Amino acid sequence: MTSLIEIPGGDDRLKHLLYSFYCSYPLKFWSKYRWWRNSKLSDKLPKLNSKRKWITVINRLGARGDTLITANVIRCIKTQYPNIKVNCITPYSELIEHDPIIDSINKPETFYSFDSSYFELIVRNEENENVVAHNLKRLGIEDYQYKSNFHLLNQEIEWAKRIFSKYTKPPIAISAKSKDEVKNWPVRHWIETVSQIENQFTIIQLGDDSEPVFDHVIRFAGKCSMRESAALLSQCNLFVGPDSLLMHIANGLNIKSVIIFGDGRPVNCLGYPDNINVSLSCKSGHSWQRFEETGAISNQMSRIDPQKIVDHINHFAKNLAL
Repeated sequence: MTSLIEIPGGDDRLKHLLYSFYCSYPLKFWSKYRWWRNSKLSDKLPKLNSKRKWITVINRLGARGDTLITANVIRCIKTQYPNIKVNCITPYSELIEHDPIIDSINKPETFYSFDSSYFELIVRNEENENVVAHNLKRLGIEDYQYKSNFHLLNQEIEWAKRIFSKYTKPPIAISAKSKDEVKNWPVRHWIETVSQIENQFTIIQLGDDSEPVFDHVIRFAGKCSMRESAALLSQCNLFVGPDSLLMHIANGLNIKSVIIFGDGRPVNCLGYPDNINVSLSCKSGHSWQRFEETGAISNQMSRIDPQKIVDHINHFAKNLAL
């Protein structure tokens, strides 16, 4: 009844949560009726709010970072309609499990449902429309705040503080690897950057086990869960890395960040305004590049000079000292 392409992130564990779509009559009439009602969800929200009814918001693209974008969308919905109850379906529930704005996580999809997705922006090669604003516009909501929130437990924070208590230099976090090759800055540039800042900072490397190995860093990459990584990040003064889950977590923890966008993703759609977002003009004509389509993205990313990133870090360090 429900095809795999409809399952958030292709995660088959979530299939049983989704509202069935019937492909044959007479039950198909019910599915079409529900689809029609949901196509007018923007008109239904005021009444649902007044009656404290439930809706489900689905992280349809299913990526880790998209989980926090989906939570951002939910927060904006609840700002406009504070009495609505929201169930969120996502493959990475641990990232939002302590978010007080979300009423339930990974419960069965309700009759009224909304996809948090920016697939349309990718298809039309959008360069300027913010991903959260795009979702809210489909619900008739104009006011939005593009701001992540990440909620750690006290024991998670205390665990990270104990680890950081032995470091004497100001800690900053780096992550050199995104799962999307188009977002990755050359390793040689990272090596040069690390060599220029190692004497000033304790450099904490976060991410998964695919992260490159660097000298002069304290490597937690591949050794921590996503929540443990977030706890460590909460104790850092700065984050430097690509557009990735850690970018969203850092913003959710109010950690200043230098984000190396290059030209693989549009800053206006995804970049947080509080960050220093380092980008390039898009030479390929595609704002949402895929490595299999371009093949030469590393040549574009290499145009970002390591000294530019070092200068941003040093500028931050100067402000930190004041």
